[in-house]
Amino acid sequence: MTSLQGSSNVDLLVSHLHHKFQEMLSVFDGDPRDYFVLLDSASVCLSGNKLFTDLLIRCNLPRNNVGIHLLIEELDYEDHLLPAIDQCLDGATVKSNQSITVKEARNKFFDYSCYPIRIAGGEVAGVFLILHDVSRSKVAERKLRQLAHLDPLTQLPNLRFIDFQLRKIQAQSARDGTGFSVVFIDFDRFKKVNDENGHSVGDQVLIEFARRLRSKLRGGEYISRIGGDEFLVVIREALDESQKQSLTRRLRLATRAPMTVAGGKKVDIDISIGIAVWPIDGHTLEDLKTVADMRMYADKSQAPSGLSCLTPIDPADED
Repeated sequence: MTSLQGSSNVDLLVSHLHHKFQEMLSVFDGDPRDYFVLLDSASVCLSGNKLFTDLLIRCNLPRNNVGIHLLIEELDYEDHLLPAIDQCLDGATVKSNQSITVKEARNKFFDYSCYPIRIAGGEVAGVFLILHDVSRSKVAERKLRQLAHLDPLTQLPNLRFIDFQLRKIQAQSARDGTGFSVVFIDFDRFKKVNDENGHSVGDQVLIEFARRLRSKLRGGEYISRIGGDEFLVVIREALDESQKQSLTRRLRLATRAPMTVAGGKKVDIDISIGIAVWPIDGHTLEDLKTVADMRMYADKSQAPSGLSCLTPIDPADED
Protein backbone atom coordinates (compact mmCIF):
# COMPACT_ATOMS: atom_id res chain seq x y z
CA MET A 1 0.00 0.00 0.00
CA THR A 2 1.05 3.58 -0.56
CA SER A 3 1.32 6.19 2.21
CA LEU A 4 0.27 9.76 1.57
CA GLN A 5 2.66 11.00 4.22
CA GLY A 6 6.04 12.35 3.06
CA SER A 7 5.34 11.82 -0.64
CA SER A 8 6.35 14.50 -3.13
CA ASN A 9 3.30 13.56 -5.14
CA VAL A 10 0.74 13.84 -2.37
CA ASP A 11 -1.53 16.22 -4.28
CA LEU A 12 -1.43 14.03 -7.37
CA LEU A 13 -2.15 10.92 -5.34
CA VAL A 14 -5.06 12.54 -3.52
CA SER A 15 -6.44 13.78 -6.83
CA HIS A 16 -6.19 10.25 -8.22
CA LEU A 17 -8.00 8.85 -5.20
CA HIS A 18 -10.81 11.40 -5.55
CA HIS A 19 -11.13 10.53 -9.24
CA LYS A 20 -11.31 6.81 -8.49
CA PHE A 21 -13.82 7.52 -5.71
CA GLN A 22 -16.13 9.31 -8.14
CA GLU A 23 -15.79 6.47 -10.63
CA MET A 24 -16.73 3.92 -8.02
CA LEU A 25 -19.66 6.05 -6.80
CA SER A 26 -21.13 5.87 -10.29
CA VAL A 27 -21.05 2.08 -10.18
CA PHE A 28 -23.30 1.75 -7.14
CA ASP A 29 -27.04 2.41 -7.12
CA GLY A 30 -28.25 5.44 -5.19
CA ASP A 31 -29.59 3.54 -2.18
CA PRO A 32 -30.63 6.21 0.35
CA ARG A 33 -29.25 4.02 3.15
CA ASP A 34 -25.68 3.93 1.81
CA TYR A 35 -22.95 6.17 3.17
CA PHE A 36 -19.93 6.28 0.83
CA VAL A 37 -16.49 7.19 2.19
CA LEU A 38 -13.05 7.65 0.66
CA LEU A 39 -10.27 6.63 3.06
CA ASP A 40 -6.56 7.07 2.53
CA SER A 41 -4.01 4.50 3.68
CA ALA A 42 -4.05 6.03 7.18
CA SER A 43 -7.84 5.56 7.47
CA VAL A 44 -8.45 9.30 7.16
CA CYS A 45 -11.71 10.32 5.49
CA LEU A 46 -10.84 12.36 2.41
CA SER A 47 -14.34 12.59 0.97
CA GLY A 48 -17.86 11.23 1.28
CA ASN A 49 -21.32 11.52 -0.17
CA LYS A 50 -23.91 13.89 1.28
CA LEU A 51 -25.28 11.29 3.72
CA PHE A 52 -21.83 10.74 5.17
CA THR A 53 -21.01 14.45 5.32
CA ASP A 54 -24.29 15.12 7.14
CA LEU A 55 -23.43 12.35 9.61
CA LEU A 56 -20.06 13.95 10.34
CA ILE A 57 -21.78 17.28 10.98
CA ARG A 58 -24.30 15.67 13.37
CA CYS A 59 -21.39 14.12 15.24
CA ASN A 60 -19.60 17.49 15.45
CA LEU A 61 -16.68 16.30 13.33
CA PRO A 62 -14.89 18.05 10.44
CA ARG A 63 -16.32 17.38 6.99
CA ASN A 64 -13.03 15.92 5.70
CA ASN A 65 -9.54 14.87 6.80
CA VAL A 66 -10.91 13.20 9.92
CA GLY A 67 -9.88 9.74 11.09
CA ILE A 68 -12.70 7.23 10.70
CA HIS A 69 -11.89 5.99 14.23
CA LEU A 70 -13.25 9.28 15.61
CA LEU A 71 -16.67 8.43 14.19
CA ILE A 72 -17.06 4.73 15.00
CA GLU A 73 -17.58 3.31 18.49
CA GLU A 74 -14.16 2.32 19.80
CA LEU A 75 -14.75 -1.42 20.23
CA ASP A 76 -16.59 -1.68 16.91
CA TYR A 77 -13.70 0.07 15.20
CA GLU A 78 -10.91 -1.94 16.82
CA ASP A 79 -12.61 -5.34 16.66
CA HIS A 80 -14.34 -5.11 13.30
CA LEU A 81 -13.79 -2.13 11.02
CA LEU A 82 -10.03 -1.66 11.48
CA PRO A 83 -9.18 -5.29 10.62
CA ALA A 84 -11.42 -5.00 7.56
CA ILE A 85 -9.64 -1.81 6.42
CA ASP A 86 -6.23 -3.44 6.96
CA GLN A 87 -7.30 -6.43 4.84
CA CYS A 88 -8.55 -4.08 2.16
CA LEU A 89 -5.27 -2.14 2.12
CA ASP A 90 -3.58 -5.50 1.56
CA GLY A 91 -5.72 -5.89 -1.55
CA ALA A 92 -8.79 -7.80 -0.37
CA THR A 93 -12.42 -6.82 -0.83
CA VAL A 94 -14.18 -7.17 2.52
CA LYS A 95 -17.95 -7.37 3.00
CA SER A 96 -19.38 -7.77 6.47
CA ASN A 97 -22.83 -8.02 8.01
CA GLN A 98 -21.30 -7.43 11.45
CA SER A 99 -23.09 -4.26 12.47
CA ILE A 100 -21.16 -1.31 13.87
CA THR A 101 -22.38 1.92 15.46
CA VAL A 102 -21.22 5.55 15.49
CA LYS A 103 -20.35 7.32 18.72
CA GLU A 104 -22.92 10.11 18.66
CA ALA A 105 -25.78 8.12 17.16
CA ARG A 106 -25.98 4.80 18.95
CA ASN A 107 -29.39 4.11 17.48
CA LYS A 108 -27.66 3.92 14.09
CA PHE A 109 -26.40 0.52 12.94
CA PHE A 110 -24.29 -0.08 9.82
CA ASP A 111 -23.12 -3.07 7.87
CA TYR A 112 -20.00 -2.25 5.86
CA SER A 113 -17.99 -3.13 2.78
CA CYS A 114 -14.40 -2.15 1.92
CA TYR A 115 -13.06 -2.03 -1.65
CA PRO A 116 -9.37 -1.38 -2.43
CA ILE A 117 -8.56 1.66 -4.59
CA ARG A 118 -5.50 1.00 -6.75
CA ILE A 119 -3.14 3.38 -8.50
CA ALA A 120 -0.86 2.75 -11.47
CA GLY A 121 0.98 -0.51 -11.05
CA GLY A 122 -1.88 -1.99 -9.04
CA GLU A 123 -0.71 -0.71 -5.65
CA VAL A 124 -3.48 -0.06 -3.10
CA ALA A 125 -3.55 3.59 -2.04
CA GLY A 126 -6.96 3.92 -0.42
CA VAL A 127 -10.25 2.33 0.54
CA PHE A 128 -13.73 2.82 -0.83
CA LEU A 129 -15.87 2.26 2.27
CA ILE A 130 -19.62 1.74 2.16
CA LEU A 131 -21.63 1.99 5.38
CA HIS A 132 -25.07 0.50 4.81
CA ASP A 133 -27.71 1.74 7.27
CA VAL A 134 -29.51 -1.26 8.77
CA SER A 135 -30.90 0.65 11.76
CA ARG A 136 -34.57 -0.04 11.10
CA SER A 137 -34.09 -3.79 10.89
CA LYS A 138 -31.76 -3.86 13.92
CA VAL A 139 -34.15 -1.80 16.04
CA ALA A 140 -37.01 -4.07 14.96
CA GLU A 141 -34.94 -7.16 15.87
CA ARG A 142 -34.17 -5.67 19.27
CA LYS A 143 -37.84 -4.93 19.92
CA LEU A 144 -38.83 -8.45 18.90
CA ARG A 145 -36.24 -9.90 21.28
CA GLN A 146 -37.56 -7.67 24.05
CA LEU A 147 -41.14 -8.70 23.35
CA ALA A 148 -40.12 -12.35 23.48
CA HIS A 149 -38.50 -11.88 26.90
CA LEU A 150 -40.82 -9.36 28.57
CA ASP A 151 -44.16 -9.72 30.28
CA PRO A 152 -46.40 -7.31 28.29
CA LEU A 153 -48.34 -6.09 31.34
CA THR A 154 -45.62 -5.38 33.92
CA GLN A 155 -42.68 -5.06 31.50
CA LEU A 156 -40.72 -7.40 33.76
CA PRO A 157 -38.70 -10.29 32.32
CA ASN A 158 -40.88 -13.32 31.72
CA LEU A 159 -40.43 -16.98 32.68
CA ARG A 160 -38.64 -17.80 29.44
CA PHE A 161 -36.02 -15.15 30.04
CA ILE A 162 -35.50 -15.86 33.75
CA ASP A 163 -35.10 -19.59 33.04
CA PHE A 164 -32.39 -18.74 30.52
CA GLN A 165 -30.66 -16.52 33.09
CA LEU A 166 -31.00 -19.18 35.78
CA ARG A 167 -29.20 -21.73 33.62
CA LYS A 168 -26.35 -19.26 33.09
CA ILE A 169 -26.16 -18.42 36.80
CA GLN A 170 -26.20 -22.11 37.75
CA ALA A 171 -23.34 -22.87 35.33
CA GLN A 172 -21.34 -19.92 36.64
CA SER A 173 -21.98 -20.92 40.26
CA ALA A 174 -20.87 -24.49 39.53
CA ARG A 175 -17.61 -23.19 38.06
CA ASP A 176 -16.99 -20.73 40.89
CA GLY A 177 -18.09 -22.96 43.74
CA THR A 178 -20.61 -20.31 44.85
CA GLY A 179 -24.38 -20.49 45.29
CA PHE A 180 -27.50 -18.55 44.45
CA SER A 181 -31.06 -18.23 45.72
CA VAL A 182 -34.51 -18.24 44.15
CA VAL A 183 -37.48 -16.52 45.75
CA PHE A 184 -41.09 -17.23 44.81
CA ILE A 185 -43.57 -14.44 45.63
CA ASP A 186 -47.32 -14.79 45.36
CA PHE A 187 -49.97 -12.07 45.72
CA ASP A 188 -52.44 -13.42 48.29
CA ARG A 189 -56.15 -13.26 47.45
CA PHE A 190 -55.55 -11.68 44.06
CA LYS A 191 -58.59 -13.51 42.66
CA LYS A 192 -60.75 -11.58 45.14
CA VAL A 193 -59.30 -8.28 43.82
CA ASN A 194 -60.27 -9.28 40.30
CA ASP A 195 -63.72 -10.56 41.29
CA GLU A 196 -64.64 -7.45 43.29
CA ASN A 197 -63.10 -4.78 41.05
CA GLY A 198 -62.73 -6.22 37.56
CA HIS A 199 -59.69 -7.26 35.55
CA SER A 200 -58.69 -3.72 34.58
CA VAL A 201 -58.24 -2.85 38.27
CA GLY A 202 -56.45 -6.16 38.76
CA ASP A 203 -54.03 -5.18 36.00
CA GLN A 204 -53.39 -1.80 37.66
CA VAL A 205 -52.63 -3.56 40.93
CA LEU A 206 -50.23 -6.01 39.29
CA ILE A 207 -48.37 -3.19 37.54
CA GLU A 208 -47.96 -1.24 40.79
CA PHE A 209 -47.11 -4.42 42.68
CA ALA A 210 -44.34 -5.19 40.17
CA ARG A 211 -43.06 -1.61 40.37
CA ARG A 212 -42.81 -1.79 44.16
CA LEU A 213 -40.99 -5.09 44.10
CA ARG A 214 -38.54 -3.91 41.46
CA SER A 215 -37.85 -0.68 43.34
CA LYS A 216 -36.57 -2.62 46.37
CA LEU A 217 -34.18 -4.91 44.53
CA ARG A 218 -30.44 -4.45 44.90
CA GLY A 219 -27.43 -5.28 42.79
CA GLY A 220 -27.31 -8.97 41.92
CA GLU A 221 -31.10 -9.38 42.36
CA TYR A 222 -33.37 -9.99 39.37
CA ILE A 223 -37.16 -10.17 39.23
CA SER A 224 -39.56 -11.69 36.71
CA ARG A 225 -43.26 -12.34 36.42
CA ILE A 226 -43.73 -16.07 35.92
CA GLY A 227 -47.52 -16.34 36.05
CA GLY A 228 -50.73 -14.47 36.80
CA ASP A 229 -49.90 -13.20 40.30
CA GLU A 230 -46.62 -15.04 40.82
CA PHE A 231 -43.17 -13.50 40.67
CA LEU A 232 -39.70 -14.96 40.91
CA VAL A 233 -36.59 -13.21 42.22
CA VAL A 234 -33.11 -14.58 41.55
CA ILE A 235 -30.30 -13.56 43.90
CA ARG A 236 -26.70 -14.27 42.94
CA GLU A 237 -25.82 -15.28 46.47
CA ALA A 238 -26.53 -18.25 48.72
CA LEU A 239 -28.58 -16.55 51.42
CA ASP A 240 -28.08 -17.61 55.01
CA GLU A 241 -30.96 -17.66 57.52
CA SER A 242 -30.40 -14.08 58.64
CA GLN A 243 -30.29 -12.83 55.06
CA LYS A 244 -33.49 -14.71 54.24
CA GLN A 245 -35.28 -13.03 57.14
CA SER A 246 -33.94 -9.63 56.09
CA LEU A 247 -35.05 -10.15 52.47
CA THR A 248 -38.51 -11.29 53.57
CA ARG A 249 -38.95 -8.16 55.69
CA ARG A 250 -37.75 -5.95 52.82
CA LEU A 251 -40.20 -7.45 50.36
CA ARG A 252 -43.15 -7.30 52.77
CA LEU A 253 -42.40 -3.66 53.66
CA ALA A 254 -42.24 -2.80 49.95
CA THR A 255 -45.71 -4.18 49.26
CA ARG A 256 -47.69 -3.83 52.48
CA ALA A 257 -49.04 -0.29 51.95
CA PRO A 258 -52.57 -0.31 50.40
CA MET A 259 -52.76 0.55 46.70
CA THR A 260 -55.14 3.20 45.48
CA VAL A 261 -56.86 2.17 42.25
CA ALA A 262 -59.37 3.79 39.91
CA GLY A 263 -62.21 5.44 41.81
CA GLY A 264 -60.02 6.04 44.85
CA LYS A 265 -60.60 2.58 46.26
CA LYS A 266 -57.77 1.10 48.32
CA VAL A 267 -56.61 -2.48 47.86
CA ASP A 268 -54.75 -4.22 50.67
CA ILE A 269 -51.84 -6.45 49.73
CA ASP A 270 -50.40 -9.50 51.41
CA ILE A 271 -47.73 -11.71 49.92
CA SER A 272 -46.46 -15.22 50.46
CA ILE A 273 -42.76 -15.94 50.03
CA GLY A 274 -40.74 -19.11 49.48
CA ILE A 275 -36.94 -19.17 49.33
CA ALA A 276 -34.63 -21.95 48.16
CA VAL A 277 -30.84 -21.95 47.90
CA TRP A 278 -28.63 -23.78 45.39
CA PRO A 279 -27.14 -26.30 45.94
CA ILE A 280 -28.38 -26.80 49.52
CA ASP A 281 -32.07 -27.18 48.62
CA GLY A 282 -31.64 -28.87 45.25
CA HIS A 283 -29.02 -29.58 42.60
CA THR A 284 -31.32 -29.11 39.62
CA LEU A 285 -33.25 -25.96 38.80
CA GLU A 286 -36.51 -27.90 38.83
CA ASP A 287 -35.84 -29.19 42.32
CA LEU A 288 -34.88 -25.71 43.47
CA LYS A 289 -38.05 -24.15 42.08
CA THR A 290 -40.16 -26.95 43.53
CA VAL A 291 -38.77 -26.28 47.01
CA ALA A 292 -39.30 -22.52 46.70
CA ASP A 293 -42.84 -23.08 45.42
CA MET A 294 -43.70 -25.47 48.26
CA ARG A 295 -42.36 -23.05 50.83
CA MET A 296 -44.35 -20.22 49.29
CA TYR A 297 -47.61 -22.19 49.57
CA ALA A 298 -46.71 -23.26 53.09
CA ASP A 299 -46.23 -19.60 53.94
CA LYS A 300 -49.58 -18.80 52.34
CA SER A 301 -51.51 -21.45 54.22
CA GLN A 302 -49.64 -21.13 57.53
CA ALA A 303 -49.94 -24.90 57.80
CA PRO A 304 -50.11 -26.47 61.28
CA SER A 305 -46.82 -28.22 60.50
CA GLY A 306 -45.15 -24.86 60.93
CA LEU A 307 -43.72 -24.81 57.41
CA SER A 308 -42.51 -21.39 56.38
CA CYS A 309 -40.39 -19.76 53.71
CA LEU A 310 -37.38 -20.89 55.70
CA THR A 311 -38.35 -24.49 56.49
CA PRO A 312 -36.22 -27.17 54.76
CA ILE A 313 -38.26 -29.30 52.35
CA ASP A 314 -37.15 -32.27 50.29
CA PRO A 315 -38.74 -32.31 46.79
CA ALA A 316 -39.14 -36.08 47.24
CA ASP A 317 -41.67 -35.37 50.01
CA GLU A 318 -44.08 -34.19 47.32
CA ASP A 319 -44.49 -37.76 46.06
